[in-house]
Amino acid sequence: MLNCEPLLQWYFFHKRDFPWRTQVYVNPNDWIYQTWVCEVMSQQTLISVVLPKFKKFITELPNIAALANCSDDLLRYLWSGLGYYARARNLRNGALFILKHYQGQFPKTKKEWLQIPGCGEYTSSIITSICFSEIVPAIDGNMIRVASRLLGLKEHVWEKQGAQKIAQFMETIMQNYFSSKDPTINASPGDFNQAFMDLGSMLCKKNNPECRLCPLQNSCIAFKKNIVELCPPVKPRNATQSEQVFVLVFINKQTQSYLLVERNSGFLSKTLGFPLFAQKDGFSLQSILKNFSPSSVKMTTLQKTFQHQITHHKITGFVTLLESNWNEKKISEFSHSVSLPNKMQWTPLAELKKQLSSSLDQKVLKALS
Repeated sequence: MLNCEPLLQWYFFHKRDFPWRTQVYVNPNDWIYQTWVCEVMSQQTLISVVLPKFKKFITELPNIAALANCSDDLLRYLWSGLGYYARARNLRNGALFILKHYQGQFPKTKKEWLQIPGCGEYTSSIITSICFSEIVPAIDGNMIRVASRLLGLKEHVWEKQGAQKIAQFMETIMQNYFSSKDPTINASPGDFNQAFMDLGSMLCKKNNPECRLCPLQNSCIAFKKNIVELCPPVKPRNATQSEQVFVLVFINKQTQSYLLVERNSGFLSKTLGFPLFAQKDGFSLQSILKNFSPSSVKMTTLQKTFQHQITHHKITGFVTLLESNWNEKKISEFSHSVSLPNKMQWTPLAELKKQLSSSLDQKVLKALS
């Protein structure tokens, strides 16, 4: 059975310095709340991007009540640049759920956290292991890589049988460690999970792993068999789909403001940004622009396109500026022909960056500048 002591010793000496790990909290609820926020922010987002956003988010929304009552505009602003905006909405929905069903008190078990909007297996496990010492493994990509090398798994890792084998392995060594009557190191289940994650991030990396520094080297089957680079096998990826979108930037010449809409469908649903139309929905730049008269609207299509990628969609964006003395009637006529979202607003240039919540819209703004 795996000896976890060397790993935990390594972790307490080398662990990554994150504010939610090192800060001393007077109120335990603040600790739980911030752990939850940081874990949701960190999903599919680089930690270097998360850190400044996390600090700003916590300053503006310091507790669960503030999050639950947060406006759409503020939530979009605070999440801007993190991508996958649905996570922010789920976070707020989760806060509302906890206020309604738990009277604002955080639940203590993985089973309860799984009922909260946006909380899956990993999020529920990491929160309860860190904050409530529940003995449950929090299996993320780093832990899968470490476990697959410890077990010498070269195949089936990304299939159901491989996932079950890794989950059972981690649960067994975790249960054995914490059922020991006299563990040498005073570690919590949260420390255990984070130790494996930090090991995977810092030493047991996907490429060029630093096996000579690994505290688990003597227990690693992949190292002993010289197959570290083969474990785990490359994860199958969905084929990348190339798509085109056409972004319209309405500029009101009288007020020097820009039209933003709240999208109600597509991969940017529920985000506030420039009107955009996808080629896959039957639109072309020509079919859109035919709705405008050159005599009343100055149309400028930028020469340079922008690139954006989300999951397995590779997007090429075309930006067209539409300058005119826009009024409600003109916008309504265009909206009728292409079905613009009902919720829209005119925003001054100085406020655009604050209002735009998606990284795609930020790229459009950069193209404008």
